[in-house]
Amino acid sequence: MTILISIMFIAWVSIVIITIYEWAKKIFFAPPIFEEGYNYIIIENTENTKFPEKYSEGVFAWYQNGELQVSEEYQIANGGDPMVLKKYLLKTNSKKVN
Repeated sequence: MTILISIMFIAWVSIVIITIYEWAKKIFFAPPIFEEGYNYIIIENTENTKFPEKYSEGVFAWYQNGELQVSEEYQIANGGDPMVLKKYLLKTNSKKVN
């Protein structure tokens, strides 16, 4: 009887340890959300353009040196509304890259 309880206890502890490890792996060892060299469109917390026939929605950004970078020139070059970028920068207290 003692051996059966010991085996069940070891199995339970093993399951708990594996569960905690899998949970911690997802939080602390998760792959980065952004990857170096890729371009991104930020939609969340951006206003809609007032000129949808002329501009694309969102803020255009690229990922470099561990941060999302934005600039007015990049926004315009990708067809984005410069006013949407300016309002996004004001709303998020971000700085643009020149």
